[in-house]
Amino acid sequence: MFGLQLQSLQFLSSRWTMSNISSSKKAGCLLALSICTSTAWAHHGGGTFDASKCFAFKGTIRQVAWANPHAWLYVQVQKPEGTSELWGFEFGTVGSLSRAGFRPSDFAIGTKISVSAYANRDISKHTGSANRLILPDGRDVAGSGIAGTAPAGAGGPPGEGGPPGGPPGAGGPPPRAAAPANCPDYQ
Repeated sequence: MFGLQLQSLQFLSSRWTMSNISSSKKAGCLLALSICTSTAWAHHGGGTFDASKCFAFKGTIRQVAWANPHAWLYVQVQKPEGTSELWGFEFGTVGSLSRAGFRPSDFAIGTKISVSAYANRDISKHTGSANRLILPDGRDVAGSGIAGTAPAGAGGPPGEGGPPGGPPGAGGPPPRAAAPANCPDYQ
């Protein structure tokens, strides 16, 4: 019986080699692979956020979207002249935040926070990729796996995204990256 199974495996392996696949099937496989790769690059390309638009924001948490592929916080940001704007800030994955010890309850509605983030290339969209958030108890949400997607040229992981219905925009814990120190206050 073992000899029959071995012969069957040899027959199957000899039938499924690259030399036995037609060139049109090879081209189809390459096309499918390139489509998958370009989709991943579109999500992880870093094009939504601008590395030259890093700002420091102060405000109050209004909503939390604790969902993959990225967690989002929606913050009512106070401007110096007394007005305010609602901004959405992308963070890392729920898994990376959880591994770092954070839970949705750490981001309670009404909590006053400070965030530094790379703003969307279209600043009127009021979204940003957070690179650092300071909670009232002094805990610092920063680092390449915890912070949001760094835009191309800003260092850190590339990418973009948003929660379902929100603004556009694995393994073990990734290494921490320093958040930019010179982000001016958002005006």
